[in-house]
Amino acid sequence: MENTTQLLVRQDEALAGRQVLVVEANDPALTGLNIDAQIHVHADDFTIGAHQWSPLPSVANEVDLLVLPLPKSIDRLRFLLNGLAGALDKPVELWLIGPAKGGIRGALKHLEAHVDEVELVDSARHCKLYRGMLQPGASQTLAAWGQSIPVGELTAVSYPGVFSHGRLDEGSQLLLDAMAGHRLPSPGKVIDMGCGAGVLSISLARQGWQVQAVDVSASAVAACQASLEKNDLQGRVMGGDLFSPVSGRVDMIVTNPPFHDRRQRTTDITRRLIADAPRHLREGGEIWLVANRELPYAQWLDDAFGHVQVAAETNRFRVYRAV
Repeated sequence: MENTTQLLVRQDEALAGRQVLVVEANDPALTGLNIDAQIHVHADDFTIGAHQWSPLPSVANEVDLLVLPLPKSIDRLRFLLNGLAGALDKPVELWLIGPAKGGIRGALKHLEAHVDEVELVDSARHCKLYRGMLQPGASQTLAAWGQSIPVGELTAVSYPGVFSHGRLDEGSQLLLDAMAGHRLPSPGKVIDMGCGAGVLSISLARQGWQVQAVDVSASAVAACQASLEKNDLQGRVMGGDLFSPVSGRVDMIVTNPPFHDRRQRTTDITRRLIADAPRHLREGGEIWLVANRELPYAQWLDDAFGHVQVAAETNRFRVYRAV
């Protein structure tokens, strides 16, 4: 259980009998709290197992308390606060909860732009809980928060909270350049694992590949779909945990995998990805992976694949090709 969730559980008396919507949940434990309240959980992260999986939640009329764990980025916080305010027709109490050293003090000025009379309610587990009344605001659309990312002659669409929001990541650019400099298989079926805004998906779809794009983030799935549509390209975009929504075998997998799980640095996600990848590739199929060069992916690729090479590298990133 996350520290922020433990701090929330401490408020069991204040929560009793209330209709609660947890927004942008960051802990699967939030879906099963033993609290005398009706708790409905929204998440952008598929792995949370929330009641609502979407970039923004819908707010039912009976909700009388919104609980918002502090998002990783200020852009995402602004997007959520504006979106929630735009979904209201009357003021609703809102709690903002987050790590004391995770930027919550800096987030208060954004909270105060929407919330009356902000007050500190509790401080424990190295976290703080602030409360105020969220005022109704202008209705919001996801598209209005989109930013364009030039990708050669193409354009990707990014939304707040999506990896490398608003810019082309250096690692993704190196991966695109490396693939352009090598002889790839004839265009067939490809999985873009952890597709983000769809930078890799639109590039491969333009070359004639049949793209299956996957991400745990609902905002990333929406962004990748918007990127394909903006460039008049086809592809299947799915939400899920790694290969869980994928069917059949493909000719190639491309990925710029995450090495953070929410706020925690981790290589477990990529280790699972590499171990599972051969089961989703046809014989002779390839995986192209870019990562920070200090991460220990070469050995894991050697364990899973017959042939591994470094296709490109800089002082920060390394592109692996494995067959």
